[in-house]
Amino acid sequence: MKRMIAVLLTLALMLCGGSLSAWAEEAPAPDVAALAAEATALFDAGDYDAAFAKASALADSGDASVAALLGKAYYLGLGIRVNESRALHFLETAAADGYPSAAYLLADAAFYGKGRAMDRDEAARRYIKFVAVADETDPASPDYGMSMCYLAACFAEGHGVEKNHEIALDAATKAAEAQNLTPFELMSLAAFFDAPAPNHVSNAADATGNYAVETARKVDAAKADALYARAAAGLQKLADTGNPAAMKLLGDLYLDGRGGLGQDYAKAMEFYLRAADEDYADAQAQIGYMYQNGLGVEIDYARAMEWNNRAAQQGNAQGQAQIGYLYQNGLGVTQNLDEAGRWYTRAKEGGSDWAAAMLEQTEATNPHASFEAHA
Repeated sequence: MKRMIAVLLTLALMLCGGSLSAWAEEAPAPDVAALAAEATALFDAGDYDAAFAKASALADSGDASVAALLGKAYYLGLGIRVNESRALHFLETAAADGYPSAAYLLADAAFYGKGRAMDRDEAARRYIKFVAVADETDPASPDYGMSMCYLAACFAEGHGVEKNHEIALDAATKAAEAQNLTPFELMSLAAFFDAPAPNHVSNAADATGNYAVETARKVDAAKADALYARAAAGLQKLADTGNPAAMKLLGDLYLDGRGGLGQDYAKAMEFYLRAADEDYADAQAQIGYMYQNGLGVEIDYARAMEWNNRAAQQGNAQGQAQIGYLYQNGLGVTQNLDEAGRWYTRAKEGGSDWAAAMLEQTEATNPHASFEAHA
């Protein structure tokens, strides 16, 4: 019986004009380029869950646009939980194919030690490569807005180039016109045009959610608020999916009353605590800041120190600087300018210009014969 079935199958294949292998070879191959374009369109529209699902099915295709999308998704937590090691794998592929945004995020990873050990020398080399590629980005390219956003950050912070406020602002202005930016990039751009909140530690975050010093600005309140408003809706969606960076940035909007959100310290604390529960250092530092300054809560230097320390132990420069401030002024601790200097030094090495300025002040006022800030 089995032999008869085999014979019948063979005859059927012969009648169909080929063998099983020939039939398999003739099966239509998936159109990777078309599927990749669909994934990119979904990503650009802010439907990160659908974009990631479609792109992840093409992860082994070798398509550079897919690698760029997956790298950014894993790096920022868009449609998937943050996975820095996976992000770097895909970003390397995309950067090798000339994607500027991937080149920037690789430099960012080296600078902040994300998914790998911190290496400032490598970061500098990668920033230089990014700037060279970004300068040549076609304005018609879908990567153009992101490239200009990151280029603005480089010229504002002096990453790979000399600081140049005019170039930074020009790039930020070009980036602000793009319609495919993530909420993180929109928040970064808004900070370029926003007046700093009085008495607040800088809340300006760069495109990856890291704190950026506000060195390049041309105040345009209307443009800043429009960018914050564009970011707010996207941040809320991301926060609802558990993205701690989005939770923290929503807290920032409520803290300062930006983007159509009224100032609400309780809401700010709510979002900071949610992010802190995910062990997100930037949010922990902000909670420390609120207790340190009595924003919506009673001033409590002990709790401020607790939260600052949780952030500082993860290498967060803001938390380290705030500890330095507590020691400098004897707030909740015995005043100790040497200890203040040590914390300011760590924060300065982490990229905090505010800590660098406070370090100079502490060195100038320290009554001790020998200052041990760099010990």
